Parts: sequence; structure tokens; C-alpha cells
Amino acid sequence: MTLRAVVFDLGHTVWDFAPTEQSRRYAVLQLHGRLRAALGEATPDPRALDRAFTGTVARWIERWNDGTDGLVQEPSEELVRQLLASLDVSVPEALLPDLTEAVLGLETSMPALEPDSLAAIATLHGRGLAMGCITNTLVLEEGIVETLTRLGLLRYFEVRIASSAAGYRKPHPSLFRRALAGLDVAPHEAVFVGDRLVDDVSGARGAGMRTVLTHQYRQEPVEGAAVAPDAVIRRLAELPDVLDRLAAER
Repeated sequence: MTLRAVVFDLGHTVWDFAPTEQSRRYAVLQLHGRLRAALGEATPDPRALDRAFTGTVARWIERWNDGTDGLVQEPSEELVRQLLASLDVSVPEALLPDLTEAVLGLETSMPALEPDSLAAIATLHGRGLAMGCITNTLVLEEGIVETLTRLGLLRYFEVRIASSAAGYRKPHPSLFRRALAGLDVAPHEAVFVGDRLVDDVSGARGAGMRTVLTHQYRQEPVEGAAVAPDAVIRRLAELPDVLDRLAAER
């Protein structure tokens, strides 16, 4: 196997999430402030906005999980539109991008990156491997770039694909094909690393890539699964050695 590129999932693969009530509340308060500037006294109470935000996100995630939307992901502005509609609030269409940036412009759960994970990615970069990432997220693409920058990862990922901008989410094949094209590699020259058997392993396998499943933050059982990865790792720190082994296989 000729290995030229590695593509990563982000959440629960490269980093874990340390969700905090404060970060979600901050996003809601940002939304409240911008609504108040536009609507004045007609602005809903922050507590009502918080409940609407939480409930709308939960409905979107439920629809993702039941698969009824065919992997199509509407723009995150639509989530904000639905959030406001649940409170009988109407705003000019031109205001929606600003409101979306307020509540979904940044990752509302604080990502936590392990030092040995960053070291492993730096090692692969030092070997000359091209790297990219694909993430299923409601966060705007610029918010994902901001998180990558804050964690010292942006310099390593030449291609960055967020489902919120792509219009589809994993395991839709278009995301994997786009990553491969952006890195200028053939499917058999790339490995995808993720934590989910369906979204990551099945999606990448369908695009012709080899796959590594990480159990660092989530542990999906492989035994009896409909699709099996080429390797399973306990921590991302193991990835350089595992890729050496995969590259040596014929």
C-alpha cells in the first residue's frame, strides 16, 4: 500500500468535548443581544431562547440519527430560523447570517486535545503525509477553522470540510471524494481515521479508502458489525505505528 494522505474525523477522534453550561449560555446571550438590537422589547426572554435553542438542536440531532433526511444537511441558518419560529419570532432574512454567527459561529462545547494526539499528528506531518479533516457539525465552517487554529492544528490540515457548509454529512460519499480531490490523492492512497463505524468507517470504505477506528473517546464494538475497519487503536498516539503496518501490507 502506498500511503500519501490521512483524513481525520474531529469530534471524539482528534479531540474530545468538555461541554459546559456556560459556553452554551454564552452563545444564547450573544443571540439575545443581537436580537434585542433588532427587535427591542419584542425580544424573547433569554431563558426562552435557551430552551428553544436546546430543543431545536435536539430535534436536528434526532433527525440525523433516524436517517430520515437522506444525509442532506440544511444550512445552519435554517436551524436558527426554526428556533425563532418556535417562539413566534420573525426577523428580516438579511439578519439571519448575523444571528447564526452569534449562536453557531464557534464550537459551544470546549474541545480538549491531548498532547500525545497533537504529537502524533505532527509526526505524520513530518513524514510528508498530506492531511485533512471531515466533520459532521452544526457549527459554521469558520468556527471549525477557529477551533483548529486555537488548538494548533490548522497548519496540519490542508483540507477542512464541515458538513454545515458542504450540504451533506458523513457517510455521504461526496465529502470523502472532496477531501481526496483537495489532497490530490487516489482513494487507495489515503486512510480515514474516525470513531464511528457507520459515519466514518463505512463512509470512507465506500469511497475506496482504508480505515482506522479509534476507541480513545468512544468505543463502538467491532465484533459482529456490518463493516470492519482495517485497524483499531486505543489512542491516536498509536496511529503512526499502525499506519506503518498498513503501509507494509500488500
